[in-house]
Amino acid sequence: MYRDIKIQLVEKEIVSNQQQEIKEALDKDYRYLVGIAIADGTCSDRAVIETAKVKGVEFLPEGFEAVNITASIAVQPNRRFFTLFNAVEVSGDDLVILFRDLGFTNNYTLKIQVLLTNNPQEVKNGFNS
Repeated sequence: MYRDIKIQLVEKEIVSNQQQEIKEALDKDYRYLVGIAIADGTCSDRAVIETAKVKGVEFLPEGFEAVNITASIAVQPNRRFFTLFNAVEVSGDDLVILFRDLGFTNNYTLKIQVLLTNNPQEVKNGFNS
């Protein structure tokens, strides 16, 4: 059904109350980033995505609260992603996120999932239905 999509996992060890740079090359076989999710809900409700960029262009507003894109396993798979209003053109470009979590005193592994596709309209229609 959705042959033209990929969910790419990005993991980063998060150190409490420090800005972390998360940098990952996106799969070169896919042309668009259409969604993002924090996969496991480990981060606190005080976690902030300070910036999220591809090719130097922000696709989330500065200071975006991570809780807005956090999904637990109780959420249906087609509802887990925060769908971007405008698909972001990518093709092996780096995803760069500056992340800070003020609510944890222990380190943890942050798991971010990004939804990639070659056909953004098909994905939006399928995931929003």
